[in-house]
Amino acid sequence: MTIGNRVLIGPHSFITDHNHQLNGIGPISLQGCESNPVSIGDDVWIGTGATILPGVKVGTGAVIAAGAVVTHDVDDLDIVGGVPARHIRSRRDADLASDNTEVEQNQEAK
Repeated sequence: MTIGNRVLIGPHSFITDHNHQLNGIGPISLQGCESNPVSIGDDVWIGTGATILPGVKVGTGAVIAAGAVVTHDVDDLDIVGGVPARHIRSRRDADLASDNTEVEQNQEAK
């Protein structure tokens, strides 16, 4: 699991890179786990009680709404929410653009 710089993680959030395997009808406790890395970019805000599941990549400057369950990748500067989480809007939107100066400068530097 990698977590970038300046990431805000709300209380009771859950980020996992492991999941149980289900291989047939044998005892679940003996079926093991599988790992799939999680990557969280710089300047991400993860709201209270959000869940990020294995294999998800959260892009730079993204916002995860409180209570969201993130099952798929989140693009840079996207805002997602819901169960399962889906795209709400982008922080690039005109009404928010003036607040993104530092993030945009960081992305241009890459």
